[in-house]
Amino acid sequence: MKNVNVKELHTERLDLRIPTINEQRRLWLILCDDNVNRLYMPTPGFIFKKNDLDKTKLEDCKKARKLFLERLNNWEIQKPFYAKKIESIKNGEDSNKFTWSVFLKDTDIVIGQVTCQPKDDEPEDIRDVGWYIDPKFQGHGYASEAAEALFDYMFNEVGINDIYTCAEESNSKSWGIMAKNGFEYIGTIQLPYFDENGFLTGKSYHGTKELFNNRNKEKSKGRILK
Repeated sequence: MKNVNVKELHTERLDLRIPTINEQRRLWLILCDDNVNRLYMPTPGFIFKKNDLDKTKLEDCKKARKLFLERLNNWEIQKPFYAKKIESIKNGEDSNKFTWSVFLKDTDIVIGQVTCQPKDDEPEDIRDVGWYIDPKFQGHGYASEAAEALFDYMFNEVGINDIYTCAEESNSKSWGIMAKNGFEYIGTIQLPYFDENGFLTGKSYHGTKELFNNRNKEKSKGRILK
């Protein structure tokens, strides 16, 4: 893996920009939408610990989630976190985590975020990825377009070896992005998310530079429909 600084990425319809404080409140508002945060932001461990709640018990998870959302939906509580995040990016203090704010091309309209970060207890060159898009802009292929730019940069410029990630089973648009880009299906895992029926499961995938680039070669030859 190369010691590469994050840079802006550009696609046909999007600009993936290095985050600034200017768009953070808008990104926070997007995350406050339950349709976004319920499958993107697991309840932090400190909520369980502080309130003596058990992550394995559904009722405790519901209580913890309610407490977390009360914090998430309060900008005055969240604002210092975003300010610290931007300062960290400016100072290169978290250089192993790559984060981009996603804008519609050549505009100041921010529609989401994509990230690529180290996985717990894994070498630096094995990563996880995540993204969210404002529900008002979903259904146009923006997440797929941003994710492909991220994969290309991380595999071919940064030089990571592998990406392991997952998406909730019913969220076919997200795990479909992995499948579309040559990632291999591994199996299902239990997620820290839940609904009224219990804990949710996710479809897990892994991708490598070779798998990703081979799929792109097939696309360029017209063997796979985009």
